[in-house]
Amino acid sequence: MLVRLVLLIGLVGLACSDRDDVEGIPTPSSTPGPAATATPASTPDAFVGSARCAACHAQAAAAWQGSHHDLAMQPATPEAVLGAFDGRVVEEDGRRWRFVREGDRFRVELQEGEAAPTRLEVAYVFGVEPLQQLLVARPGGRLQALPIAWDTRPVEAGGQRYLDLVPDVSTPPGDPLHWDGSGASWNVQCAACHSTALVEGYDADEDRFETRMAAIDVGCEACHGAGSRHADAPGDVPMPVALARFEPGAWLRTSDARIATRLAPPTPDREIDVCAPCHARRSALVAQPAIGAALLDGYRPTLIEPGLYFDDGQIREEVYVWGSFLQSRMYAAGVRCSDCHDPHALTLRREGNALCTGCHAPAAYDGPGHHGHVVGSRGADCVDCHMPERVYMQIDARRDHAFLVPSPQRSRALGAPDVCRGCHAERDADWLSDRIAAWRAAGGRPEGPRAHWSDALVAGPDAGRWRAIAFARDATALVRASAQLRLAQAGDAAPDFDSLARVADTGEDLERLAAIEQARTLDDALRIELLAPRLEDARRAIRIAAAEALLDVPPTAMQPAARAAFARARAEHRAALEATSARPASQVGLGLLAERSGDLAAARAAYHRALTIEEHFVPALVNLADLDRAAGDEAAALDGLRRAVEAAPHEATPRYGL
Repeated sequence: MLVRLVLLIGLVGLACSDRDDVEGIPTPSSTPGPAATATPASTPDAFVGSARCAACHAQAAAAWQGSHHDLAMQPATPEAVLGAFDGRVVEEDGRRWRFVREGDRFRVELQEGEAAPTRLEVAYVFGVEPLQQLLVARPGGRLQALPIAWDTRPVEAGGQRYLDLVPDVSTPPGDPLHWDGSGASWNVQCAACHSTALVEGYDADEDRFETRMAAIDVGCEACHGAGSRHADAPGDVPMPVALARFEPGAWLRTSDARIATRLAPPTPDREIDVCAPCHARRSALVAQPAIGAALLDGYRPTLIEPGLYFDDGQIREEVYVWGSFLQSRMYAAGVRCSDCHDPHALTLRREGNALCTGCHAPAAYDGPGHHGHVVGSRGADCVDCHMPERVYMQIDARRDHAFLVPSPQRSRALGAPDVCRGCHAERDADWLSDRIAAWRAAGGRPEGPRAHWSDALVAGPDAGRWRAIAFARDATALVRASAQLRLAQAGDAAPDFDSLARVADTGEDLERLAAIEQARTLDDALRIELLAPRLEDARRAIRIAAAEALLDVPPTAMQPAARAAFARARAEHRAALEATSARPASQVGLGLLAERSGDLAAARAAYHRALTIEEHFVPALVNLADLDRAAGDEAAALDGLRRAVEAAPHEATPRYGL
C-alpha cells in the first residue's frame, strides 16, 4: 500500500523573531558554492556582484536599479520597510498581530490562542508592488513569511493597509500553511527566485538550514551567470550567459501585411531557459541549477495540468507565465520575453495598444472593426480580451500569457472563464457569440477565428480527443506534452506503442518527458524497450523520470547496458531528492528508494524526517504504517493511519489501509 510520489513539488505558499535569540539568519556571501554557469570552464567563475557589473554596463545597471528584481528582497531597514509599524493590530484566524518599531528595528508581537506571546523580528522584506511581505527569523536558520502583508497601493486604490493573504482559511499550528510551517518557509518556497545563486543548505539530520546566496536580490549574475572571469578580462571572456541584444528591427511588417514576421529565428529557447526557472511552476533537480542551461537539465516543470489550468489552457492557480506563454501562437511565431519586456527595467517596451501594434497592423487590429468596442472604452485595449487578469494573494492581478481569442461557446463547454462575461455578466454565451460573429462579418471576417487546440475538447475531453491533441503538429510542444500527460493521468490503458516510441525518441524535450508518464501503463518488457534509451537522454529531468518509471521493474530483466544506465539514472534520481531534501515529498521519495533496495531502516528514517518537516504529511504516515504492519506492529500501523485520516479525511488511501 505504498504511496508513490514522483518528484513534482510545486511552488506552494507565501513569499516568506528575534534576531537577538535566533542564529543563522541568511546573509549574502561572495562564495555561495560552485559557480552556476551554462558554459563549462577550466577555472570556475565566481560571483562578483552587480556593483562591479555597473562599472562598465552603466545603462543596464541604471535601468535595473529600483526594478522589481532589484527590490525582490531587502534587509528590513527604515528605507526598505513600507508598512506601518506604529502599534496597529491585525487579527486573523485566532491570532493577534501587533506591528511595532523600536529605533531602526521592526518587530511583530504575536498572540496565538492561549500560547505565550511570541516576539518576532522582521529580518527582511519581500517584494514591493502591489504588496510587501515580511520575513521573520526563526530557529534553525529559517526565515518564515508572515500571512499578513502590507498593501503598497495608494489609499485611493484601497491600499496602505495590512491584509490577510489567506482569509477564510484556517491554518492552525501543525498545518503546512501555518505561518511557522513548511509552506511558509522562505528557505524552501521563495528564496531561490528572490536572490542570486541561492543554496538552500538544508541539513536533514539536524533539521536546520545554512542558506546562502551570492546577492540578496535578483542581480545581473542571476540571469547572466557568475562573472569573475568576464570582469577580469571583459574583452576576451564573455559572460557565461550572454544573451543577444534586443533589436527592434528583428521583426518586419510590410505595408500590406497584417502581422510582422521575424527576420531570423531566435536562438533556440536560450532566453526562455533563463527566465523560466523563476517564471514557471517547477521543481529543482540539483542544489544549484546551471544558469542559462536547458530548463530540463535543472528542473522538472509543471505542464497544463487539471487544477492548475483550465481545460482551454487559461491559468487557474499560481503557475506564473511560462506555462501559458509556451502554448501561445506568439511563442510559436518566435516572440520572446524581451520583445515586450525590458529585461533590466522589467517595464513594457511601449504603453497600451502601442505595444501590440508594433507588430500587429493598427488599421487591422486597433479599431472597432476588430474588437467591437468604442475606442478608449474597456474592451478596446488588446489585453482586456487577449490577456485577462487573475488575482492572487488578494490584490496581485496577473495576466494570462496564452493570448487566447475569446470564445464564449468554448468557455462554457469547458468550464473555463469567459473573458466577455467579465464585463457582460448578464449575457449568455449564445448572445455573446452572435454579437462577435456580427461584428466580424461587418469587418469583412465572416470566417471566424482560427481554431484553438482546446476546440477538440468541446464535445467532451475523452481520451481520443486528448490523443488527437498529443499528436497535433499545429499545437506547441507544451500542449502536445500536456495532452500526453492527461492521457497518463486518466489511466489510458492502451497507448499506441509505435506512436509513443516515436515521441519518446524524437519528440521535443517536454514531449519526451510526458511520454515517460504514459509509458507507466505498459508491461515490463515494453516499458524497458521504450525507456531504456531515455535513461541516457540529454536532459536530466528525462533521465530521472525514466528511472522512476522503471523502479518496479527487476534490473535483471534489463540488458547489461540498460542496467548500467538505469543505475546511473537512479543515482541522479537520488541526488535530486537529496538536493531538495527540505521537502517532505523528497524524503518520502528517498524512503521509497531505500525500500526498493531492501534498507527498511533507512526508509523508516526518511519517513520520520518527512514528518519532522511536516508532521501530518499523509504519504509518510501511510508508508510508515505499511512498515509497521509488515513488522507485526499493528497498533502502531493503525495509529499512523488514523493520524493520516484525521489530516486528510477525503483521502482514500489511509481509509483503505484501516
